[in-house]
Amino acid sequence: MVFSWINNHLMRIKRIDVISMLVLSSVSVGVLAESGEVPKRANRLLEEVVVTAQKREENVQEVPVSVQAFSGEMLEAMGVDDPTDLQAVTPGLTYSSATGFAIVYLRGVGSDAFLMADPSVATYIDNIYYPFASGLAQSFGKVERVEVLKGPQGTLFGRNTTGGAISITTETPIFDSVYGGVAYTYGRYEENSASYNKIRGNINVPVSDDIAVTLAAFTDRAQQYMRFDEESAQQRSPDEVAKGYRVKFKANLSENFDILLAKVAVDQSGFNTALAPNTDPSDLAIALGAEQQPRDYSASVNAPINFDIDSDVYFIEANGYFDAFDVKLLVSDQSIENLGKTDFDGTNAPIAYFGAPVFSDVKTAELQLLSNENSWGSSWLEWVAGLYYIDSLAGVSAELSLFGGETGQVAVFGPQGVPIGDLVGTVPGLSGFLGPVPLTSGVNVHLEGSIATESVAAFAQTTLTINEWSEVAVGGRYQQEKRDVIASSFGLTNTDGSYTEVMDWKNDGEAPTSAESSNFSPKVSFNFYPMEDTMVYVSAQKGYKSGTFNTFNINSDIDYAGPEDVTAYEIGVKYTSASGNYRINSAVFETTIDDIQVQIVSLMAGGTVRFENAGSARIRGAEFDAKVALIPSSVDNFIATLSAAYIDGIYTDYQNGTGFNEETGAYEEGQDYTGVPVVRTPEFSGTVAISKLFDIWKGPLEITADAYYNSGYSYLAQGDPYNEEEYYLLNARISYFLEEEDIRFTLSGSNLSETIHAYSQFPNDFGSIEALAPPKSYSLSINWNF
Repeated sequence: MVFSWINNHLMRIKRIDVISMLVLSSVSVGVLAESGEVPKRANRLLEEVVVTAQKREENVQEVPVSVQAFSGEMLEAMGVDDPTDLQAVTPGLTYSSATGFAIVYLRGVGSDAFLMADPSVATYIDNIYYPFASGLAQSFGKVERVEVLKGPQGTLFGRNTTGGAISITTETPIFDSVYGGVAYTYGRYEENSASYNKIRGNINVPVSDDIAVTLAAFTDRAQQYMRFDEESAQQRSPDEVAKGYRVKFKANLSENFDILLAKVAVDQSGFNTALAPNTDPSDLAIALGAEQQPRDYSASVNAPINFDIDSDVYFIEANGYFDAFDVKLLVSDQSIENLGKTDFDGTNAPIAYFGAPVFSDVKTAELQLLSNENSWGSSWLEWVAGLYYIDSLAGVSAELSLFGGETGQVAVFGPQGVPIGDLVGTVPGLSGFLGPVPLTSGVNVHLEGSIATESVAAFAQTTLTINEWSEVAVGGRYQQEKRDVIASSFGLTNTDGSYTEVMDWKNDGEAPTSAESSNFSPKVSFNFYPMEDTMVYVSAQKGYKSGTFNTFNINSDIDYAGPEDVTAYEIGVKYTSASGNYRINSAVFETTIDDIQVQIVSLMAGGTVRFENAGSARIRGAEFDAKVALIPSSVDNFIATLSAAYIDGIYTDYQNGTGFNEETGAYEEGQDYTGVPVVRTPEFSGTVAISKLFDIWKGPLEITADAYYNSGYSYLAQGDPYNEEEYYLLNARISYFLEEEDIRFTLSGSNLSETIHAYSQFPNDFGSIEALAPPKSYSLSINWNF
């Protein structure tokens, strides 16, 4: 079955062979940097990074996968402190946050369906899969490395990695030394004179020769750089607060067994990205009293806003080391609660408010069998196999308040006012459900929805060395999954906080409430080593994302978004010079996606959201990543990095799509988006950085400047007016390291170009609701290690 699929599809790579000539030629780039030796004290941007992209530790340059990997030191040198910062150092990645939910696209593949749907770019922390999007855009804290794996990773990383995976690895306890560190950052935004501070701490303590414990903790506090204008109903701006800790306990039980126990807890509170002004109100919003808000870090809102996100994760990693193979067992228990409140229309008019307590309870288990140096045929055969299981329950208990219901006031528009009953009639079918209910102070609707998921999978991948310059890797993953709607209903909220159920879609509706699916996703990769320190790989693989249900409806039954299928082809080159003075990686790829899951946020659709499947999309592109020591024969530690991505992605079949009228902003069905660009994917993005290390009194001085460019993209398939225009960012850092004391001082400037752009946009019936990214800021950090 696997080889039949390979024979039928591998030849399609020829479609991009013209671009591949450009990739192969990249090996010759940078020859002028070849001379010279790597200095003893190397610039942090040129560090070699060990990754686990194939479930075992390997140098990133030896992995036949497109990976951008960053050590903790590299992240610090580049000013990257949380996942949203990765976008500026990883071209082709779009990482944003909407009302507390991470929305991630990689190489044009992603998902904006954050309610009751899984991300298409999976997040792993210490090899544990985090299936929920809520709260993922949080501070890294202390990390060992971050890997961004591009393209489908279904074979080894599993379910719903159709776009790729972000793997974060934190430090593991060691038994032979006590070490730790403390870091403090104070910063100030130029806008609104708001300040922020960050504190990090970590310590490793050996308890005995076979037992050790690490503890890492962080706390962030930031004043709002957004300000409320004098007409805003809400004036108080609470600080953004994030705090958390991670504790790991490791024990060697014997020569062949060790076990790691860990707990991770993170709490966040504040506005998050829920404070989002309406910068382009629809005709409906204007008719209901809304006014356009400027894109100047000011906001005027009517409804209360806040986000409280609490998550707790427990996990166990057990390892066994045998002559025939190694065994790894990973078990986790995860829970998250997200109490979010947001002004749904993003204006000071009493139109719509949404409060959505989100919860997830997830249990996972993964068993891995890995070949080692003592395994049979280890000189020419390397393999990994395993089983994976997940059991989750996720849901939302939401309050939707319309026309002043959230504040108990009557919404009055125009000189004569507009009756509430007429306003309610603008929401299809709602007035029919309400019947004779008196409407004197708005409407408060209660929505319940939850889904249970159970999935099991088996996977395997083997790499066979053919000769000294070629090898082939073949793998696949078989998955079975079942999803059940546990609750889907709506009712009216009473004055005492209880609610009266109006419709139970789970039990009284006609749509299916359960779905079972199975899938086999194969992969093949041919790896060649035509010269020393050079790898060329050619790969073909499939990916799969599970279907899901929309359980939030007022006057329409439960709708189902079917599974998403991805087929990807890639040619890549990785080259490292003999001296280590430069590394150049490049790739070209083609991806096709069928039945793309799409979420439309609209009250006029008969609920808060609507799910649908776009027919298909085709994405082609090329990437380039280089790290070069400039003129090393005469100048030490002068480093340049250049990364760029070109992505041509279009919907090849997207008929009967939904969206909003370009003129009025009204909800529309039956639109044909075939041929338009895929959403949240810039055609071109790139980053360049220059860094120089100077040896001065008692230690090195490091000066770094970087720039990021994004050509812009659309948040909805229809394009205008829901676009992010092209923008660029400039940043700079000066770092001084006292070697004997092991203390580093860093002065940073972020968004020195004073670029106004959005973290995310939240299009709905009332217009373009935008959460703006931070303005220009300066900070001073002190980092002491011992």
